Amino acid sequence: MRRQGYQNMETESQELTPPAATIEENAGTLPASPTWSIRTKRAVVSGLLVALLLFFYQFRGVLIPVIMSVVVAYVVLPLVNLLHQRTRLTRTLSIVVVYLLILAALLAIPITTIPSIISEANALIERTPTYLQDLGDFLSRPFTVAGFTVPLDQYPILDQVYASLADNVVQIAQSIGRESVNVLGNVAGATLSTIGWIIIILVLSFYMVKDFRQLFDSTVHLIPLPYQGDAYRLGVEISQTWNAFLRGQLLLCLVVGTATFILALMVGLPNALVLALIAGIAEFIPNLGPALAAIPAILVALFQSQSSWLGMNMSPLLYAVIVLGIYILIQQVENIVLVPRIIGRSLNLHPFVVFLGAVAGANVAGILGILLAAPILATLRLLLLYMFRKLSDLPPFPLSEPALSRKSGARSWLPWRAARVSREVATDSRRETAIEASKPGAAGDQG
Repeated sequence: MRRQGYQNMETESQELTPPAATIEENAGTLPASPTWSIRTKRAVVSGLLVALLLFFYQFRGVLIPVIMSVVVAYVVLPLVNLLHQRTRLTRTLSIVVVYLLILAALLAIPITTIPSIISEANALIERTPTYLQDLGDFLSRPFTVAGFTVPLDQYPILDQVYASLADNVVQIAQSIGRESVNVLGNVAGATLSTIGWIIIILVLSFYMVKDFRQLFDSTVHLIPLPYQGDAYRLGVEISQTWNAFLRGQLLLCLVVGTATFILALMVGLPNALVLALIAGIAEFIPNLGPALAAIPAILVALFQSQSSWLGMNMSPLLYAVIVLGIYILIQQVENIVLVPRIIGRSLNLHPFVVFLGAVAGANVAGILGILLAAPILATLRLLLLYMFRKLSDLPPFPLSEPALSRKSGARSWLPWRAARVSREVATDSRRETAIEASKPGAAGDQG
C-alpha cells in the first residue's frame, strides 16, 4: 500500500510538471514584458545607489585595503609590462617574479631600517615641546643680525600666533607621530594582523594586475553602449593622471628623500633619517609638501645645533638658515628639472585647492586621504569637465589631445578599445537605420 501511494504521488507530480519543450513553446508564444517607464527606471537606479551606499558604509573598514590594493596594482603594472617585454617570461611568470621581489623587500626593510627610524622618530617627538618652548623664548627677546637689531619682543602679534599654534602643533605631532611609530612598530614586530592585511593587499593587487583588462571591460560593459566609447576615453585620461602622480611621486619621493638624507648628513643635521623620510612622504602633497617638510628640519637646526659639527662653529640662526637654503635648493631642482620630466602638467592643480583637498582627505581617511587628495581632485575635475561639456552640447573631449602610442600596456590598450567601441556604436546605428528604412511603412512615410 505504501509503495502504491508513492507511485501515485510520482504520477501526479509528473502530470503537474510540464516537459521542458512545452515550457519553451509557451515562452515563445507569450508576449514580451513591457518596457519600464521613466519613473520606474529612476526608482530602480535610486534604490541601487542607496543599496550601494549602504554596502560601502557597512563594509567601510575594508575600503582602505582595497584602495591600497589598487594603488599597489597601478604601481606594479609597468614593472610587469617591462619585465614581460624585455625578457622571454610569460606575463603570469613576470607577475610572480615582481611580487616575489616585493615580498623580499618587505622582509628586508623592517630588519634594516625600521628600528633606527622608530628610535629617531621617538626622539624627535619627545623634543617637539622643547623646540616650541625654545622658539617662544627666541621670539620674546630681540636679536641682532649683521649689526641690525630686530625687536621681536615689541610685536605682540607674534606672541599671540605662537600661543595659538604651540598647543595644536604639540598635539598633532604627538598624535601623528605615535600612530606612525605604532604602525612601524607593528610592521617591525610582524604582528599577525599586519601580516594578514599585507597578504590580502598583495593578493588583491595580484589579481588586479593579472586580469585588469577583463575587469575594466566588465565594468565598462555595464554602461549603455553609446557611452562606452566615452568611458574608455575617460579611462585614458584618468589613467594618465594616476600614472603621472603615483609612479612619478614615488620616484620623486625616492630622489628627494635620498638627496635630503645625504645633504643632512653632510651638514651634520640630527635625526637625518627621519627628516629624509618626512621629506620623501611630503612629496605626495604637491606644492605644499616640501614647505611642510622643511619646518621640522629648521626647528631641529635652530635648537639642536650643538649636536652638529657644523652648528657648533656658528650661531644657531645661521645654521638654521643654511638648512633652509638646502631645502630650497632641493625644491628648486625638483621643480625645474625633475617635475617637468617625471610628472609633467597632468595634475595642474592650484596649491589652495590641494590644501583644501588634503584637509578634507585627512578628515575622511587620515594619512591615506592626505596622500591621495591630489589625484582624486584631478579625477573629479576630469569628470566635472566631461559633464559640463555634455550639458553645454560641446564635444566631450578636446580635439587637441595628443595621440597615445600603442607601446605601453594599459595606456595603449584603452584608446584602441575606445575606438573599437565607437565603431561598434556607429555600426549598430547604421544597422538600426537600415532596418527602419526596410519596414513596409517607411517608404510611404517618406513619400
